[in-house]
Amino acid sequence: MFGVSKSFTWALIVRCLNGFFTGGTVVIRPIIAEISDDTNRAHMMSMFMLIWHVGAMLGGAIGGLLADPVKNYPWLFGNSVLFREYPYLLPCLVGASIGLFGLVVGFFCLEETLIVKPSTSPINSAMSETTPLVSEAQREEGICETNTTLKPLSKWDILTPTVIRILVTNAGLYIAVVMHNQIYPIIAATDIANGGLGMDAQAIGFTLTLCSAFI
Repeated sequence: MFGVSKSFTWALIVRCLNGFFTGGTVVIRPIIAEISDDTNRAHMMSMFMLIWHVGAMLGGAIGGLLADPVKNYPWLFGNSVLFREYPYLLPCLVGASIGLFGLVVGFFCLEETLIVKPSTSPINSAMSETTPLVSEAQREEGICETNTTLKPLSKWDILTPTVIRILVTNAGLYIAVVMHNQIYPIIAATDIANGGLGMDAQAIGFTLTLCSAFI
């Protein structure tokens, strides 16, 4: 949809939809936590961030090298009416194909970790959502008094020095990512007379790939 944009309004709407439907980064962490254990969870989380940076590197290269294929690759796309009308459609199609491939692989290869098996116990079968977990007799005997001794942690108790350092580091990383993905391309595409760098799409994609390798 973004590749067929002809106005800023349509491009902005598609960009908002892109962010609205991009929930993979939120879902992938619980998935990794469920399919891993204490022996390999830290390694798998670090691999996720590594693959994320690899994707950022390849994304910049794909966007820059495949933009405006009629102009940059006339021997291959010189007669294409579609890409002449929509010069940025090809990198969007490649990115969408990669996302579709990941969707298909995840749908068929990612096993469900929350498997609910029907209980054959007569006690559990007689219970429902409204059945109390503690009977009145247990309440009278004071079995549940131990729950009152647990003091819930406040938000200030959770903010330990280690947690604060992690939050600050993560915030700084995401600020750098936003500057890299959003602010830098605008400056790079602006004319030199207006204070920019005057780069074309290929040069911007190449520099984004180099920056992603260091970030």
